[in-house]
Amino acid sequence: MPTVRTPNAFEKILLIIGILIVMIGYGLIYKVFSVTQTLTWEGLFAIFLWLILICIIILVAVAENMKEELRMVIENQLTELKLLREEVKKKR
Repeated sequence: MPTVRTPNAFEKILLIIGILIVMIGYGLIYKVFSVTQTLTWEGLFAIFLWLILICIIILVAVAENMKEELRMVIENQLTELKLLREEVKKKR
């Protein structure tokens, strides 16, 4: 039966930061565009950088999740190796 992994503190903090970045970034960009009523190069740069920041947050979260999943796989493999060693010792 697979073990269920709970999020660690880093992932919880990353989730909070990610949500804040999305909400604050969207609010600021919306406010600027509602005031100027035009799409300028600065506005496009702001949107592009905001989207890049969101992508970086997602990539960091995926990397942390992969690290934790790999740790669990390695622990399971070590347990299986110990069991195999015990079986081999018993058969001798």
